Amino acid sequence: MIRSLLFFISFSFPFIVLAQEVSVTGTVVSVEDQTGLPGASVLIQGTTQGTTTDVDGKFILTIPDGSTHLVFSSVGFLPQTTAIAGRSVIDIVMELDVQQLEEIVVIGYGSVRKSDLTGSVSSVKSDDLMKIPSSSPEQALQGKMAGVRVTSNSGAPGAAPTVRIRGVGTFGNPDPIYVVDGVILDDITFLNSADIESMEVLKDASSTAMYGSRGANGVIMVTTKRGSKTGAPTVNLITEYNVQQVQKQVDLLNAREFATVINQIQPGTFNNLSLLPDVDWQNEVYRSQAPIYNAQLSASGSGEKTNYYVGAGYFKQEGIIPKSNYEKITLKINNDYFLSDYVKLGHNIGITMFDQQNTSNVVASTLRAYPTDIPLGGPDGFAEVRGNGNPLAAIAFTNDFRKGRRVVGNFYGEVKFLKNFTIRSSFGVDYENANSQNFTPVFFVSPQQNNDETRLNKSRFTKENWLWENTINYHLNLSDHSIDVLAGYTSQEDNEETLGGSSANLLRDDILYLSNDQTDLLITNTAKIKSLVSYLFRVNYVAFDKYLFTATFRRDGSSIFASDRRWGNFPSFAAGWRVSDESFFDGLGLISNLKVRGSWGIVGNDKVEANDRFTLIQNEVGAVFGEDETLYPGSTYGTTGNPKIKWEEARQTDVGVEIGLWQDKLSLEFDYYRKVTEDILITLALPGHFGNGSFATTRFNAADVLNRGFEFSTSWKDQIGDFRYEIRAVGSTVYNEVIKMGDTFDDNPQPMGNLGNGQNVKRVALGNPIGYFYGYKVAGIFQNEDDLGQFPRIASQGVGDFIYEDIDNDGAITPDDRTFIGSPIPDFIYGFSLNGSYKDFSLSLDFQGETGREIYNGKNAVRAGQYNYEASVLNAWNGENTSNSEPRVSSGGVNYSQSDWFIQDGSFLRLRSATIGYSVPSQFLPKFKRQNFQLYLRGTNLFTLTDYTGYTPEIGGDINMNGIDTGLYPVTSVYTVGLNLTL
Repeated sequence: MIRSLLFFISFSFPFIVLAQEVSVTGTVVSVEDQTGLPGASVLIQGTTQGTTTDVDGKFILTIPDGSTHLVFSSVGFLPQTTAIAGRSVIDIVMELDVQQLEEIVVIGYGSVRKSDLTGSVSSVKSDDLMKIPSSSPEQALQGKMAGVRVTSNSGAPGAAPTVRIRGVGTFGNPDPIYVVDGVILDDITFLNSADIESMEVLKDASSTAMYGSRGANGVIMVTTKRGSKTGAPTVNLITEYNVQQVQKQVDLLNAREFATVINQIQPGTFNNLSLLPDVDWQNEVYRSQAPIYNAQLSASGSGEKTNYYVGAGYFKQEGIIPKSNYEKITLKINNDYFLSDYVKLGHNIGITMFDQQNTSNVVASTLRAYPTDIPLGGPDGFAEVRGNGNPLAAIAFTNDFRKGRRVVGNFYGEVKFLKNFTIRSSFGVDYENANSQNFTPVFFVSPQQNNDETRLNKSRFTKENWLWENTINYHLNLSDHSIDVLAGYTSQEDNEETLGGSSANLLRDDILYLSNDQTDLLITNTAKIKSLVSYLFRVNYVAFDKYLFTATFRRDGSSIFASDRRWGNFPSFAAGWRVSDESFFDGLGLISNLKVRGSWGIVGNDKVEANDRFTLIQNEVGAVFGEDETLYPGSTYGTTGNPKIKWEEARQTDVGVEIGLWQDKLSLEFDYYRKVTEDILITLALPGHFGNGSFATTRFNAADVLNRGFEFSTSWKDQIGDFRYEIRAVGSTVYNEVIKMGDTFDDNPQPMGNLGNGQNVKRVALGNPIGYFYGYKVAGIFQNEDDLGQFPRIASQGVGDFIYEDIDNDGAITPDDRTFIGSPIPDFIYGFSLNGSYKDFSLSLDFQGETGREIYNGKNAVRAGQYNYEASVLNAWNGENTSNSEPRVSSGGVNYSQSDWFIQDGSFLRLRSATIGYSVPSQFLPKFKRQNFQLYLRGTNLFTLTDYTGYTPEIGGDINMNGIDTGLYPVTSVYTVGLNLTL
């Protein structure tokens, strides 16, 4: 693949062979501190021939006959042109370009200077995005942005994290949208982090209102890399080898401990405890090491009428559990073509091919398997394992594959006219084709773990989405005023279809042989289509470079709503004041920057099911007729639709202040936000006269949710001699409350969090956070017969069992005594980092953490029989006053009712990433012309400080299962050695 890419680059972009006439060397330094500038461009004037400076700011360039001048340029500095005049050594001091040093922030349909920004936007640049070895770029945002919570739900290869921006404001899908180079998407798993220039998160209504009906959950802007406007070709190679290890194991009973516990329940079950085999199932199932390979090769540069970026990446992760892996190949091609000073064309194209194998969900059975049962033996090579089956057999007989390709990109044209106007039109596509296949052979391990017929399941998923956007922009810059006006029209259509089939009794025990018995063949087909038309408008006004105003309006029309509910209007307003630019601030050297800003707006959420407004027929319902009692297929009344459903709308207010001290060495940013999401869709009961029995529910816009909180971000940058360092910290609070559930349905809470054993351990109810944990509160343990008569109890409770609190004080323990026992939503999320460099060495440490959230230990709560136990059972009640927190040993029953005994503190502090880098000095490689040659060692998830007893306290997912640990694929520690080479 690498050889092919180099062949492609060499023929696509001409590298000029320079005549060997004169060799010029020199050093480019900054006027500010006289240190060398790495990556500065050195061009022969009038050509694209040149080079870039190395890590010390040094360069060497061969000059052909007839060349007279060199052009020096670097980001943040004024370009310089100097005469060669026969010199062999040319040293340059670069002056700062104050205007260029202004940080540029990408927003919807444009970009602005950070100093002119009136909304709440956080940004992460490319260097930070490469610190985490992952198939999903979102994981690099963990602990980097205030108000953004990223949760690694699983360590499985290819697993995407959960992203939440400023809390959860819906009972449905709270995921943000992603805008990649102008294309609006629901995920970015196809991207290679090395191709990304920056990621901006739009959080308040002023910044998200440009996306109207899709902005309520936040917007993540992704800008990929492009070629520089001026500069010689640059080739970059990044290659890494990573090793994964399980960060921690769940503390389970060994064979002797387990046998002792089981003998307490059923005396005589195990004899001769010292002769029992002792199987550590976590060691049996989890590999001691699993590799990740990651490589990226890119080329970028520019010509007289074009600039280009081409990147090819390869990522392969083998899972810590066998037969789980993920492989991805990416190709990114971004080109701009300057037809004239007024006309520009371009494209951003990303091509991804992926191949994934998913193993059986064996984590729960690994934790439950008897440590006294050996794994191998039996007719198919695997022995019976009591508890929840043989995990190794489950892995061996699972064959689950998914592979596909995805193309995401857009093509654009841009025309400038009448000096201040720009028209832009772009057409974006998102195409995906994926095939899934699951094959189960015939096998027998035990009466509970077997398959008596082969079965093959196949499916094909196709997505074909397009987006056409047209905007006109007017920009006027006067001495004291600046105005930028944008208006546009967009249209979009999303098409998805899944075609599946399953068959049993294959001719042979192989996926190549399909069944010849058509009665065993089942075909399924689902599809959805939706379209959106939008009109948008925005005006940015800056007066005297200190008074800022932004107004935005978007009108969306969606096909998923009825014609009289189809259109939604989404306005926003924002203002800012750069107080530090006022005359009364003159002479106040301490404060170098002070800006206050505020915004208000309305944004929507259109992530609702397209069929919610339709009454649906339930198919595959059989009925028996006739004397011979023949079963006939049929259909019946299904889900009741509601044609009156409409947008969910979020009204958000944001107030912020930005402060810079000591010439911005110290920068601080604070925000307070309050967001109320109204008209949330919720499933509620219908009156009985609808006559559809158990289906007598439908969807209503009937609920409101409040999210509010504070956010801060701060950084300190300084330099002491050759030592440069930066300290950054971010943090945010979240208060979440359901403040309405319909005018007549406030006493109708919604169950959530089904453990699969008949228990729903979560709820949505008025006055509480979305998806809070719901169960009994444990007040102690019945120590003796006197306690049984003193405290209310369930009939089946006895000595050694839990005492549950009588919440309603009715003298009995009933389901009405279940109450709030915790929330999976954290009170505070934070992150901080330390970055330093000394000469050729660098060190980077990134931490993240959460406080004030709970986890429901579902893997320990589901007990339908005798399973292995977590080690806490060794402290179980075994007689009066032996324990008042751990009940008597049992294999199920009343003590496993939903209660706060299964609630654990989910607070944690994690060392997310630690990197040590070394840039090889140029004198060690005098013949190797390079801009950068860096070697580095990195550790990811090196340690986690937490009281939670599971594999990880990071347990996200949708609002239904968020915070419930049913046995998640372990999140691993990763150790990396890498090379970053730029030529």
